[in-house]
Amino acid sequence: MTSSYFNEWLDEYNDYMRLFVLFGDEYYKAQADEALNALKAIVARAERHKSIVWKIMSKKVHAY
Repeated sequence: MTSSYFNEWLDEYNDYMRLFVLFGDEYYKAQADEALNALKAIVARAERHKSIVWKIMSKKVHAY
């Protein structure tokens, strides 16, 4: 995954948070939370992927 993909999610989160601070509308806060949760899921998936690739490339036999 490229860092620009993460940057897009962070930009979306920051944009919604700015709108929430400016207008106080809970809709913007909910959208910001949704973007942050999606980003957390993507990061967790990337970490799992990295762990799997490391195990595949390792010379040891690993239990899954």
